[in-house]
Amino acid sequence: MALLKKGHPGLALRSLLGIAWLCLAGAANLPARDFNGTEYLDLRTVAGRFGMQLSWTDKGRALHLESEWTRVGFEIHKREMILNGLRVHLGYPVTEHRGQLFLSKSDYQHHLQPILTPQIFGTPPSIRHVVIDAGHGGKDSGARNEALDLIEKSLTLDLARRLRKHLTEAGYHVSMTRDSDIFIPLEERSRIARAKGADVFLSLHFNATEKRDVSGVETYAFTPLLQPSTARADLHASDQTTYPGNTHDPWNVLLGFYVQRSLFEGLPTTDRGLKRARFTVLRDLEMPGILIEGGFVSHPEEGRNIGSAAYREQIASAIVGGLDRYRRTVDRLSKDPQ
Repeated sequence: MALLKKGHPGLALRSLLGIAWLCLAGAANLPARDFNGTEYLDLRTVAGRFGMQLSWTDKGRALHLESEWTRVGFEIHKREMILNGLRVHLGYPVTEHRGQLFLSKSDYQHHLQPILTPQIFGTPPSIRHVVIDAGHGGKDSGARNEALDLIEKSLTLDLARRLRKHLTEAGYHVSMTRDSDIFIPLEERSRIARAKGADVFLSLHFNATEKRDVSGVETYAFTPLLQPSTARADLHASDQTTYPGNTHDPWNVLLGFYVQRSLFEGLPTTDRGLKRARFTVLRDLEMPGILIEGGFVSHPEEGRNIGSAAYREQIASAIVGGLDRYRRTVDRLSKDPQ
């Protein structure tokens, strides 16, 4: 059976609220197994906790959990799950024991629960004021594509201005960390957001790589405590420290999921997934925030798209769509947290 298609309506608010009572106790009382020093949960137990059915797509290797509105796929040794057709990168690989698949307890807490049952994390933060951070600027040009005359710092500023217009029209109060071609140190950007009283922080970027066949959009949330970031598999010393950016871990990942899904649905591009990183620009945030990579300027076709004003309008519109989904969920939870 195929996973849900790109245009599927995905998670519904009534689904989120309807399974809340199954998860109020969190993961503390779930039976866990230790594999190589990491606690894991049997996915049969996880399915029962969310009131979902478990079905094998490849016995002993791949399965999915499914309910009326949600389908989550897992595969042995993969550090990702496919949630309603969208890639969500995990901290630890799915593992197998005696013919059953196991998900790390940390990923259950930091990935599944925030997306499927955000209401268990208490009253969510309000959303009134959005700060847009146009990546790079001044002496920091960011990624380039000389052949297409693309410079990331100019593209992110243009996208930020378009996004500001869309958000303002949608009723948000909007500020920007920069509105001209100036250099702002990464550490200063979170301080600007705090000083402006931001409720949400959106950092805008574009990607580049020497591999010209790589394309797609990806969204980053700050890495949780005791998890490695997506780009590596092993724990480092930095993974054992709590940063201000961890204050809103559940809301970071929920925001990131909705925005990444909206980008994938709204653009003719590849889903590179919701990822994790301890980026400096996210590290000291005191409000929910994400970093968005809107595509690869180094890819011939995607680079040409990104160079188009009409395409950047599409990116801005998709980001607004994701933020609106997040706001609707947060508003509903604020009125009815349980």
